[in-house]
This record gives sequence, structure tokens and C-alpha cells, in this order.
Amino acid sequence: MPATANSLSGMNNAPRKVSIPSKLNPLAQALSINTALLSPPLPSSTLSLVPPPPIPHGNLPTTPTSPLPPLPPNDALRKPYHLMSLLRQTMSSKTGGYITRRLHVPYEVWSQGGVKLNNLAEKVRVVEVLCSALEDVEKCSAEVFGAGNVSSGMGLGIGSVGRKEGESWAAKLDDFSSVCDSVVANFGKKLGVGEGFALQKKSGMTSWGGKLTRQFDKFTAGKNLDSPTAYTQGLCRLFSQAQLLDEHTKAIMSQAPTYAALPADIRTALDFKLKHASDFFARVVLTFVIRDLSLLLDKYAKKCEKWLAE
Repeated sequence: MPATANSLSGMNNAPRKVSIPSKLNPLAQALSINTALLSPPLPSSTLSLVPPPPIPHGNLPTTPTSPLPPLPPNDALRKPYHLMSLLRQTMSSKTGGYITRRLHVPYEVWSQGGVKLNNLAEKVRVVEVLCSALEDVEKCSAEVFGAGNVSSGMGLGIGSVGRKEGESWAAKLDDFSSVCDSVVANFGKKLGVGEGFALQKKSGMTSWGGKLTRQFDKFTAGKNLDSPTAYTQGLCRLFSQAQLLDEHTKAIMSQAPTYAALPADIRTALDFKLKHASDFFARVVLTFVIRDLSLLLDKYAKKCEKWLAE
């Protein structure tokens, strides 16, 4: 009688040979099996399925989950704000972000240790003062145009914006321009930025510009100016606050209701000041930030090579 799998599993461990004839060719020589070589039968209580160990997905390299960046605006004056928004995403999101459709910057690039950035204390000072100046700009914008979206015409100040309000807004943008000019005059050479940036020709400085050196010490008192964390956090704030200027730039270019109500000479003056602010961010702030990002990316790539070698 041919041996079956069940009969084989019930045999004892004594050496024994079992002959199994070939079903395809009954006349062929039977196959001999030494049952001593078979594995002992498993108890029925152990016949249970054991799930495989979990795969450590967190340690596996994956495609970045960040969404691709939106296309940049057509107007060159708005492109610096677009880039600042993308850079802020790489600093604030745990997944990092794209700054171009081909370059993804991981969040860890900004938080990695062991990277020394040049003139970090001066950069932290500059960022803190710009943030403080933009806070004043934001307050004035809300008072003149309302708290809504300026470029969409949803501000609460529509219908009540005239020459007086326009002059007040122009004066505040003039203060901010003086801060920008003072940053370039005091730190541009040391930071290696500001090439091509045109300083406004003025005989005197506004209160912001004239007191800038004292403001640096005031806003950075008690802070660790050599801290990369303070630098990154400051840039996040600055890039977020600067988006208000992008809204105003978009509004004046599209002749939004908030700007269409202003006299022509006021709109011309505001247009010049908004262009000046855009040029400052492009030639000064983004110049040293992109330079620092390039250094950080280089260090991060070298660390990745070291991890691969290990």
C-alpha cells in the first residue's frame, strides 16, 4: 500500500525504508525514503500561524511626501516672497518641502548640528529687527486697510481709504525702507550682501533708521545670537510676516479696490516703496539665506554618504 504524508508523519523515529512506486510509471523502480531523516511531527498545539515581524517603515528611504510647489508668480516683484514662503515650509514642516520642482529640502537640514554658519550673530540681529519693523507695518496696514486680504479687496477699510490714510501707509513703508537701507549700510559689507541694491537718497533718517544701532541691542538682549535654532526660528517669523508685503504688491499691481481708491500720486509713491522692499529681500535677505542653505545641504549630503558607508 503506498505511503501517504499522514502515514509518514505517524511513524516512529526508528530507521526504516519505505518504497513509493511511481504513479507515472508503475514498472519503474520504487523510490526509497529513509524515515529516520524525516523531521519529527509537531504537536497539534504548536500548529499556529505566527505573524512576520513588522517592517520598520520609519527607517526605510521613501519618496518625499511633501506636495510639489506651486508655480511662481509671473511678476518678478512677487517672486522673492514666493521663495520665502517655500523656504519657510522647509523649516516648519517635519516632512521638509520643495523649493523647486526638482529640489526637496528635508527638515533635518536646518536642525542638523555641527555646522558653523558665518556671522550668525549679525544675521540673527538683522532678522530680529526686520521682524519688529514688519510688526509695525502689519499694525498700520490693519488700521488703514482693515484686517482682511488686501489683494482680494476683502479688507474692512474699503470705502474709507483716502489721501490721509494713503499718506499714513506711505510713511510706514518709508520707515521700513529706512530700516532696510540701514541694514545694508551697517551689515551689508560684513555679510557680503546688498550688491546692486539701491539705497534711497535721503538727507536724514527716520526714527527707525536713526536708532537702528540701539534697536539691535534692544531686540536681541538676552538671546543666544550664535544659536542656529534662533536663526531658523527667526527666519520662519520673517518669511511669514513678509507675505503681507506680497499681498500689497499684488493689490497695487492688480488695481484692487483698496488701492484704486487712492490718489494717483500716492499710488506712485507706494509702488516705488513696495518695489524697494521686494528688491531688499531679493538682494539682501535671500542672498545670505540661500548661501547658508547651500552650505547646510552640502554638509547634510556628506552625512548621508557617511551613513551609506556604514
